[in-house]
This record gives sequence, C-alpha cells and structure tokens, in this order.
Amino acid sequence: MLRLPYLLAQRYFRHNVGIQSAALAFYLLFSLFPFLIFISALLGLLRLNVTAILLALGELLPRDIVDIIRAYLLHINEASNLRLMLFGLLFSIWFPMRAANALIISVRTAYHLGPPRRAVLHRLKTLLYTVMLILTIALTLALMTVGERLLTYAVVHLRLPLAAASLWARLRFPAAALVGYFALFFLYALAQDSFQPWRSIWPGAIAALAAWMVLSWLYALYVENIAQYSLLYGSIGAVIVLMIWLYMTANVLITGAELNGALLSLRREKDTP
Repeated sequence: MLRLPYLLAQRYFRHNVGIQSAALAFYLLFSLFPFLIFISALLGLLRLNVTAILLALGELLPRDIVDIIRAYLLHINEASNLRLMLFGLLFSIWFPMRAANALIISVRTAYHLGPPRRAVLHRLKTLLYTVMLILTIALTLALMTVGERLLTYAVVHLRLPLAAASLWARLRFPAAALVGYFALFFLYALAQDSFQPWRSIWPGAIAALAAWMVLSWLYALYVENIAQYSLLYGSIGAVIVLMIWLYMTANVLITGAELNGALLSLRREKDTP
C-alpha cells in the first residue's frame, strides 16, 4: 500500500510537476479572459442565467475569483462590440490550445512517452481537445441553468411531479461532474500514441476530478475565513487568489496522469519476475 504513494511522490519531483504546473497556470491565466468573452457571447446566445451560474460557482470557488468573473462579464457586456467579440472567439481557441498543448505534453511525460513524434497529428489532437473542452464547458453551464428552466416548464405545463423535479435538480451537479470526468478521461487517452485500456486511464481521471473539487472547496474556505491576501498584496490580492487556484488546478490535472503512470509501473513490477 505504501509503494504507490512512494512512487507518486518520486515521480512528482522527478518530472518537475510543480514547474510544469506553474507553466500551465500561466497559459490558463492568458486563456481565462478571452474565454470569458466567448462565454459572454454564449450566455447571450443561449440566454443562460448568469446569476445562477455565479451562485453555483460560488459554492465551490473562492469568492474573489467569482467576483473577478462577475466584474469581467459585466465589463464585456457594457463594452461589447464586433471587434471585441471576434477577438474573444479567436483567442478563446488560440490560448486554450497553448494550455492544452502544455497539458498533453505533461501527460505524455507522466506516461514516459517523450515528445510527440508527429507534429501535425499532435496539433490536430490539441485542436480537437480544445474544441471538446469548450463544448464541455458550454454543456456544464447549460446543465447549471437550462436544466432549472426546463424543470420549471415541465412542472407547470407538463405536470411533472415535484419529487422528480427535485431529484433532477440534485442530480444536475453530479451530471456536470460526470461531464468533467469524461473530459479528463479523453485528455489522458488523447495524449497516448496508441490505444490504452480503460484501467490505465480512469483512476487518474476520477482522482484528479475529486481532488480538484475538494481542494477548490477547501481553498475557498481558507480564502474567505483565514487568508488575508488583500493585506499582503493590496489591490492585486484577488489576482493572487486566482493565480494560486489556477496553479492548484494545473497541479491536480498533471498529478492525475502521474497517478496513472505510477499504477502502470506497479503492474509492470508485478508482471516482471
């Protein structure tokens, strides 16, 4: 039982997961604001409830991060124009592609695959995952808000029992978590050079998703009740909170792949006489 934590810690330092996480957090930061422009356009197109989304995010993320997202969405709505919208749509693909590329390379390092050999195929995989990630986020937002509207309509007009509506309202967040799991699973599978069995991918995906949710919740409690970043960093305290959260997110995503690599190493040790 202690062999797995030992291997995981060894791989964490040997593969410089902390440095890779810092680089990925940098790309995620530059991806965030163009992506929020895209999200702003998506919210207007689908007529999603922004307040409901922010309330849902507030249950998991630190309040400072939610405030940054709220302020930026309001800024985009006030200064919305065609040039800004085109900029958001363009760079919401470009910068997330850079982040996805860094993440895929980190996953390949965890599986001891080395640099990608086919550059064109690697770019296509990166683009494919970026588009899939955007669609995943859009679906998650829809589950948070459209589901509530559909429930209200079904109860009023289709006479859906309130018990069934209440059950689905509780299942929306597990459904969103399931969507996130498949996004991580697809990431770990897409980084491979060949087909990998299910058991070589799913443990890290589940562990990364669970760890991200727990760490985000604990970090939100820490920021709101203990930490005083505004006293240390002044007006950029909220940005520091955001950067630390992005670093934690990147660290968890890469460590999930390292967990899969450690499990593969244990299987090889058992199979080797």
